[in-house]
Amino acid sequence: MSNIGVFIQVFNPIHNGHMLLMDKLKEKFGMDKILLVLSNISRNKYEQVALIEDRLNMCRLATKNCQQFEVYNSDKDLKNANQIFDMLQKVKSKFYFDGLYFIIEYGLMVSLNFCYAYGNIFDFVSIILIVFSEEEYLSAKKKIKKFGKNVSIIKLEIPNISSQYVRIRFAQGLGCSRYLNRDVEKYILKHGVYSQKGALFRECFDASGNRLSIKRFTHCQMVAKAAKGLAKIYHEDEKKAEIAGILHDIVKEKDKKSLLRIIQDEGMVLNPVEKSSPKIWHAIAGAIYCKKWLGIESEQILNAIRYHTTARKNMTKFEKIIYIADCISDDRKYREVDFERKLAKSDLDMALLFHLKLSIKQLCEKNCSIHPATIDCYNQLCNNFQKKCEEQGGDRHEN
Repeated sequence: MSNIGVFIQVFNPIHNGHMLLMDKLKEKFGMDKILLVLSNISRNKYEQVALIEDRLNMCRLATKNCQQFEVYNSDKDLKNANQIFDMLQKVKSKFYFDGLYFIIEYGLMVSLNFCYAYGNIFDFVSIILIVFSEEEYLSAKKKIKKFGKNVSIIKLEIPNISSQYVRIRFAQGLGCSRYLNRDVEKYILKHGVYSQKGALFRECFDASGNRLSIKRFTHCQMVAKAAKGLAKIYHEDEKKAEIAGILHDIVKEKDKKSLLRIIQDEGMVLNPVEKSSPKIWHAIAGAIYCKKWLGIESEQILNAIRYHTTARKNMTKFEKIIYIADCISDDRKYREVDFERKLAKSDLDMALLFHLKLSIKQLCEKNCSIHPATIDCYNQLCNNFQKKCEEQGGDRHEN
């Protein structure tokens, strides 16, 4: 009798993390073979899934030298729970006398309501649930009692590799040899699988939409819209402005402990003002997260995210655009917002100075500390404005 694993995944694309995970599962559960089953069902509701033909080809390239791994699909994705259940029954009939393990991400299992809708699945397969966080692990542990004894929970303890990271790398025109089989990387580059027009924004849209509440994600979409509009006026890169806008609050809803961990793991030390101002941590952590977990390489985008709360001295025009876009997005309702929206379209520096005055005033009224970078930016803008007035006054006097 053999043990057969059935690993259902989008494989968009298949990467070294998948291969390492299958190696670990094969060893832990004594599997003789693992069947790779491609599905079009993603835990990320906004994910842009490549064509089944491309994903099948990439899976075959990745596994061609691994006899224990076999691509099961022929030419079609599995698109719903019914098809998955039917597939498992067919596999069981083929390997009737063998042990069968169904490997699936916990989040996908829950979203499909699989175990409740198909309770008799436990009569012929053992379930291996893959979890990605401590929160998922604890949730799965509670529900496992309802599922039955033949369910195992595996917390992913392999290097932090995601298919989205890989896709974002290619969407930026970069390779990803560190995380991919060489033949898979060549295939992606040759066929332009993840480099279609607009691919980078769609990936960032997906990343933001799947990590934020509807309210926060809506805000990010509005900031992206405002940023694109300002970029057009001030002749900056509109696509990058949209991306910075959609990503600027990507870790906003993480708890303080998680934000601090992201910052400290990067070796950064917060200054006293930053330590006492947790509301700005998401900007610092957000820039780190976008580079490390999403693979964003543009320093222009990363710096705009980093300083969209505090501003700083010598801000680039692009950084000012993202800062202001966050202040004047369509969902903002404060009293002076309409005036600031008009000002932003004619004088970016005056709009920035105007909002810094509002922000500093509010912080003073609440007896909150003010970040030194905010003060530096304010002082620089005031000095520049004063010089401009003096120059204009001098010109008028000479005339």
